[in-house]
Amino acid sequence: MKKNKLIIIGNGIAGNLAALYISQKLPELEITIVGKTDKPRTLVGESTVELSTHFFEALGLGKLLEDKHYHKYGLTYYFKTKKDVNDPNYVVHEAPGVIRLPAYNLNRFTFDNDLRELNSKRNIKVIKGTVQDVSLKTSTQKHHILSVEMEDSEKTNLMLEADWFIDSSGTRRFLAKKLALRKDPGYQRSTFWFRLKKFDRNIFNKISALKSKHHCYDSYYVTHHFYGKGYWIWMIPMRSPDGETMISIGYTYRTEQGAEIVRTVDDFISTVEKDHPIITEIVKSGEINTLSEDVLDIAAYTNYMYESKQYYSKDGWFLIGDSAFLFDPINSLGLSYVSHMICQVAAIISKDKEGNLTNSYIDCHEKHIQSILSLQDSWGKWYEIMHDPVKLSWTLLMNNMSYFNVLLPAFINGAFLDGRHIDVFTEQFKRLPVEQQGPAYPFPKLLDILSEQSKNIDLSCLPNLYSKNIPFGLYKADEKLRKKLFLRYLFRLITLRTAIIKRINWKLNKHHLSVLGESLWDNCVDFVRIILVSLFSHGLVKYHKLDDPDATPFGNNGKFLKFNDTTK
Repeated sequence: MKKNKLIIIGNGIAGNLAALYISQKLPELEITIVGKTDKPRTLVGESTVELSTHFFEALGLGKLLEDKHYHKYGLTYYFKTKKDVNDPNYVVHEAPGVIRLPAYNLNRFTFDNDLRELNSKRNIKVIKGTVQDVSLKTSTQKHHILSVEMEDSEKTNLMLEADWFIDSSGTRRFLAKKLALRKDPGYQRSTFWFRLKKFDRNIFNKISALKSKHHCYDSYYVTHHFYGKGYWIWMIPMRSPDGETMISIGYTYRTEQGAEIVRTVDDFISTVEKDHPIITEIVKSGEINTLSEDVLDIAAYTNYMYESKQYYSKDGWFLIGDSAFLFDPINSLGLSYVSHMICQVAAIISKDKEGNLTNSYIDCHEKHIQSILSLQDSWGKWYEIMHDPVKLSWTLLMNNMSYFNVLLPAFINGAFLDGRHIDVFTEQFKRLPVEQQGPAYPFPKLLDILSEQSKNIDLSCLPNLYSKNIPFGLYKADEKLRKKLFLRYLFRLITLRTAIIKRINWKLNKHHLSVLGESLWDNCVDFVRIILVSLFSHGLVKYHKLDDPDATPFGNNGKFLKFNDTTK
């Protein structure tokens, strides 16, 4: 019997992860990757989070992660206590312990090469070449026809047929350009990054950290975040292919929010030493990594972000990864949403193969993408408050609470593939036009007051509440736990709001009394929501019946990551 054919454009991380997952979930498909031989170039996407690592582990990548990459013990945030540039005191928010779901800081060169090597041992065909054109299938043309220029010396032209094809061509954006799908993002960003070797990591010890003391892990092995006016900095420890310690350092910014333009290492040093001289001291102590004899491991992009007008089609084409849109790296969610998109595409292909794919199911996933982009819009507005440690620290607490109690459980259980969950999720995180978006920080009226009153920045106004916000019991698919975590999320809304209320020095004036009254009323509303969800559940934690056209084809309770693969 003739196999259905899937072609993946692009031989990078997104395309190879898609091939690895779909070859296990839908082993009856004939899968071909078309892409150029990888050349030395700057890469990002080193910092994984629990969601992407859970996906990688299910794909059989756990040994690679353990053997060749550093464990990452969460995201660590540094907030300066004073405006004095030479003051070494920072309030530090870091993970309160080691949770049961691991994460890693990747060396992308090592990881990508090992991923390709793993796929070469499976029944996945790889063609070294570049897709030059595609004729999309129509009512009179049964298959997509792709024209490929081979990498051989004759530049041979090859014609390929496909029932479905995935564009993971990265920033080349092959199909988006062909179909004129490019769309401007809500908020632009610019970025500069480099990798450093042979540096003195002991310089980190010059930071005087106000934090909860523990002996759970070495605080160096995290993703470090520092902030300034209109910008933030990442510092990601990683292991080089020869076992040496390296660190990725990046500066992402919005100039309209007051950040300075950075395009070179000298620019970086002159800009960052005005706020965080310890970082620039680390940079000066090391050497810039080289990709080849004459290529430094440095990159700079100005106004680099873009989106697409459409991502998935019932006609059998899909945009994933950087070919679809670019993420702000601020929450390390780039690879996480690639994991979502790969599974979404597999679910759509599964339904199409069985003859029960509907436009409404495609629309569900398009809506889910828009909701994720609404979150990205809010991250774009974070740049407005990055110089305000009070507003930013509470925003990050809220953001991580939402991730661990709503987004992560929905992924682990597979709810994100079901239309019922998607409908409620997209209503909760509905994307609005830029001009209609409110403040990016939670409880804005409360935090406006607390920020104004907080003259001394310390742990009293910037408490590390992650031990209460992060569910340490979450590590596998469990639908009952998912409902409990949603209830926990609602309860934590009340406790976070109350924690801010307690820290405000309330005055007997109309504004303060109005804000206090509204906040107490919001607590009452959330308490009623908890009772209702406890009694009657909630659409966010429910699924469609299996025969519903918008139901997930893979079932609940994590079945989307369970494979019956007999084909290698």
